[in-house]
Amino acid sequence: MKLHASVFIIAFITAGVFVSCKKGDVGPQGPQGPQGEQGVPGTPNVIYSEWFTPSAWKKDTVFGVWGFNYSKPAPGITQQVLDSGSVLTFGKLLGYTSSVWPTTQVSQLPILLTYYQGSIMTDTWSAYATVGNLRIKFVNDKNDYTAIATTHRFRYIIIPGGRPGGRSRPLSYEEICKKYQIPE
Repeated sequence: MKLHASVFIIAFITAGVFVSCKKGDVGPQGPQGPQGEQGVPGTPNVIYSEWFTPSAWKKDTVFGVWGFNYSKPAPGITQQVLDSGSVLTFGKLLGYTSSVWPTTQVSQLPILLTYYQGSIMTDTWSAYATVGNLRIKFVNDKNDYTAIATTHRFRYIIIPGGRPGGRSRPLSYEEICKKYQIPE
């Protein structure tokens, strides 16, 4: 009896498939479903370094002005990033007194600091990205330094290029970290 019932059910389903499928007009569009929950934004392809303290600065002289350079290997900086993305470098200049640079302050390079120390001085901190490398450069307009404090800290954030888009307002360090979920 069970065998006859199973055969009957299989035959009924097979017949239903062949008989009920026929081409015809498409019915009207159904109503829009409810909006799904917003997913957690990710940080696809965004690369960031830990904070690092340069250990050895190399001194150079260009047109009589001393400069100090530090090169940091950065394998995430590719030609494609240089062509269509962004490399942002931030500094915590902890080698200054807190009246010149507050200990909690973080700023994007280039940084120009003008202060009085016997005379008015301007220090310039810059960052230059090349394939596989990030160079931090320091220049004092009075050639006053023979060495640099080893307490300054830096980090870089690599944002690969994507689809072209309009310009947006510059973001602070805190806003960039929040947008790309980068731990401060």
